[in-house]
Formats: sequence, structure tokens, C-alpha cells
Amino acid sequence: MDFTLTPEQVELQKRAHDFAAQEIRPVAAALDREPDPMKRFPWDVLEKGSRLGLRTLALPKALGGAGCDNLTLCLVGEELAWGDMGTAVTFDQTWKISHLFDKLTNDGQKERYLKSILEDHRFHMAVGMTEETAGSDNIIPYDSPDAGVRTTAVREGDGWIANGKKRYISNGGIAKLCIVAMRTDPTKGVSQGMTYFLITPDMEGFRYGKIHEKMGQRLSLNAELIFENCRIPDENRVTEVNRAMEARRQFFPGSNIEAAATVLGTARAAYEDALTHARSRIQGGRPIIEHQAIGFMLADCFAEYEASRRLLHYAAWTVGQKGLYDPKMGFMTKCFVSESSYRIATRALEVWGGTGYMTDAPMEKYMRDVTSFLHSDGTNQVMRIRSMKFL
Repeated sequence: MDFTLTPEQVELQKRAHDFAAQEIRPVAAALDREPDPMKRFPWDVLEKGSRLGLRTLALPKALGGAGCDNLTLCLVGEELAWGDMGTAVTFDQTWKISHLFDKLTNDGQKERYLKSILEDHRFHMAVGMTEETAGSDNIIPYDSPDAGVRTTAVREGDGWIANGKKRYISNGGIAKLCIVAMRTDPTKGVSQGMTYFLITPDMEGFRYGKIHEKMGQRLSLNAELIFENCRIPDENRVTEVNRAMEARRQFFPGSNIEAAATVLGTARAAYEDALTHARSRIQGGRPIIEHQAIGFMLADCFAEYEASRRLLHYAAWTVGQKGLYDPKMGFMTKCFVSESSYRIATRALEVWGGTGYMTDAPMEKYMRDVTSFLHSDGTNQVMRIRSMKFL
């Protein structure tokens, strides 16, 4: 068992940490309090990160990216989320869609969009699946004709006419390329009746709707995607008709694992701040870390962080190893890490006592941020349901 990182991984990890310390942390708290979501969105920070190569880490080298594997993306994602979860999630969403762009698009589609992806430092991507009546039903899936994605794409001539609305879409509102799931056969369940299409903001009949306000992860955007007789040329179809779910299973492993890295970075930040506070806060004539009530909580934080990190790294490593990846490992890594991170942040807040509950302390932001991953990227309950058939 060799847990040594490669020199390239160490360098990228350090680059991401330094970027988080120098560019993300100094502005994250103030931006988090900004009421206008478009003013809150950290464009300057994201552009600087893109110029460092962070935005295109997941694109293969053959397409002009860094060609990073899942483990490397997890290392970088944790460091960025140590600075701010929302910023990390914006990058991570683009990484995850980069995998789909690489695997699903044909040569003509790559030729149309790749130049902009590489050269435009504001070019982020999104995937559109969730709807008001279709969240977990898409993920399990509950494979009934009357469940799951209801946004429709109906064949018309050499294209498709799309109608419907997505919601809670990460990078919605700013993404310049979306891969969107449409129901193309309403007589079948989502496993056999759904197709992926490439959507861009300039398409007639497509627009971004409201940006959802969130209690945490506020430096990332989640928005509605609205389709009103939107004409999609067939050349923008990226899967065989009605085969989107099959393509997703085949080409999207590791998504949950990458997501887990971002919540772990935030939990680590909470633990480190609690540790610093416990060493400097004097009660009972000594630093509170010397009182067992506090020391035990911090020891538990350390143990859960280390266990989560080891599981995360192993799960991410298996994604790139032929024959080793186990789907339930991805699902349950997300559950374990997100729930451990929630407990870490909760204990860290308790270490701060009443001060931690005040909004001028860093703990409340950590708590709001980590809570999002109890459901983000699929609820933990659904992750368990998906795991059951692989047990």
C-alpha cells in the first residue's frame, strides 16, 4: 500500500492551496454576505484560477487540458474548498462536465466548442437534470413513464423542440455550455426515454430563470433553465436517442467522489479554525484544548477527517484502475464523507462555544456550507438505495 502522491500531484495540491489562501479566503466571507447573487459570484477569483489552469484540469491532454485523474481532482478540490466551498463547487462542476464533454461529444461538437473552452476564462459548464417534480426519481431511477425528467424534446424535421424547466442547476446562470437531459420518449421511464443535448445561452427559446438563494455554498450559483419552444439542432444531440442514462452510467464514474472532496475541504477548515481557537482560548486557567471535554471533540474531528480522506483517496484511485471501480464505493464515499464533515463542523462550532454561533465567527459559514452536501449531488438516502443492489 503506497499512499505517496506523485510530484505532479503535490505541485498541483500546493498550487491550489496557495491560490485558496491568497485569492479565495481574503474575499470569501464578505462575498458570502452580499445579497445580490450576481455581485456575490467571484468572477475575479475564478478567472485568476482559470489562468493558473485550474478550470481545465479535467480535460484530457489531447484536448488541451491537464488530463488530471479523479484522485488529483479530489486533491485540488479539497484545497479550493478549504478556501471556500462555493468557489470549489463552481470549478468542480466544470470538471465533471468536462468528463462528459470528452466522452460523449463527437469530433464536430468538439471542434465547435473546444476553442472557447480553452481560451475563455469565463467558460464554465453545467449539467441539467433536476426538475420540480423530478429529483431523486432521476437518480435511482424510479423507472415509470410518469416519473423523472418531464422537460421534453420532440422531433421536428432536422431538429428538436424542447419545453420545460430545470431547477437548482449548479453553474446555472453563468454556464456557457450545458448538457441537458430531455425526455424524448414519454411512454418509457428515464432509463429508456431520455436523451442528452448540448445547450448554449444564445439558443432561441432558452433562458436562465431565477437564481436560487441558498443558506450555504453561496459563492456558487444554482438557477433555473427554462425551455419555451427551444429549437435544438440534431447536431447538438450527444447521445443516441433515449440512451442518456446508459451513457451517464458508462462515462460518469467518480462524480460523487469528486463532490465529496469539496465538502471535506470545508470540514478541514472548520477543524483547523477550532484547533487554533482551542489553543488560544483560556478558561479554567488553561487553554481549553487541555480540558477533556474540548480535547475529545477535537480528537474525534481529527479521526473522522483522516478516515474520510483515506476513503476518498482510495475511492478516487479506483476510478482509474481497470476492473477495480465499484459503484457503491462512489455512492457511499459521498455519504460517509459528507456526514463526517457535518459532524466535524458541528463539533468545531461547539469548541467555539457561544462565540461560534455569532456571525462574525467563521463557524456559522462552515456549518451552512457543509450542510449542503447531505443532499447535493444526490441525497444520501438515494446514495444508499443505489448502493444496495451492489452489496
